[in-house]
Amino acid sequence: MIPLEKLREVSKVFLFSGALLLPISIIEIYFGEIYHSAILIADSFHGFIDATSAILFSLLLNIIYRRSNKFPWGLYNLESIAVLFVTIFIVILSINYINLIISDVNYEVPAWLSSIIYSSSVLTFVVFILEKRYSWISLVKTDLTHSKLDLFMEIVSGFAIIINEYYLTLTVVFTIIGFILADAIRQFKEAIYSLIGINCDAPFKDRIKTILESLGINIKSIYVRKLGSFYMVYVVISLPPDCKLSNVYKIRKTVKRIVNSFENVAMIEVRVVPEKIKKHKLQITNDAPKVSNGNKVNETNWTKYSANFKDIENGRELIKRAVTKD
Repeated sequence: MIPLEKLREVSKVFLFSGALLLPISIIEIYFGEIYHSAILIADSFHGFIDATSAILFSLLLNIIYRRSNKFPWGLYNLESIAVLFVTIFIVILSINYINLIISDVNYEVPAWLSSIIYSSSVLTFVVFILEKRYSWISLVKTDLTHSKLDLFMEIVSGFAIIINEYYLTLTVVFTIIGFILADAIRQFKEAIYSLIGINCDAPFKDRIKTILESLGINIKSIYVRKLGSFYMVYVVISLPPDCKLSNVYKIRKTVKRIVNSFENVAMIEVRVVPEKIKKHKLQITNDAPKVSNGNKVNETNWTKYSANFKDIENGRELIKRAVTKD
């Protein structure tokens, strides 16, 4: 798991970028509507997605930093639900805007509008420098790649506004919307995976299994599901039935420590089940019924034995009477 202090620092970086991207996106859509600039409006849609994602990441990381044993793990789904609604809303706006710009595209706009685009690119570059310190975190590494694409597109967009060329403007707008749709599909898929709790193929799943098996731990199964931008790992191990309870706790603690060493793992569950012992079937021979049949008392002689027992009892009675008479 990522150190909590680093989570707090990354949370501040995401909050900083989201808080500054949001007003820039509002300014872009405002002047885009006034001057009918297709590039500004398309870039504002992209900015809204980036700002919303950054703020959600910041809130989620801050929640994880303050978590306790009574942490309501369902809060992870809030990120997925929020991303789901935001992406659907932005995709609908983008599709509707495509229909508008096909019929009417205004490419003759004031050149100074490019300064709004370039201010956004400066912010993207500053955030890129800040996030580069935490590039070992997968979440930040993904955002760094996204920032490179954003920076390139913002430079091209500002250049297109200055040139005021129809086909270049149209190409830039469709490229930006293409990025929006690609991001929306990716985030939509991850949000659905997180909400339904599907078992996903995380890159560290096989590594966890290899490490645990190298320690002699019998792994039955490993399940990995998405929790927003993080993962929940469920490990099932088997131990001998005669294993001491103290050893069971030690092994569970070892498994948790190893799994917790992987980044983006927010929750770990370890279940211990007893190993199945192979039972040997008892072979029943045919000699047993033969012996029991041989040991049976002959029923024809039973009447003779019972008569002898009666004679013995009668003899005892006669002796008692003779003794009493004397």
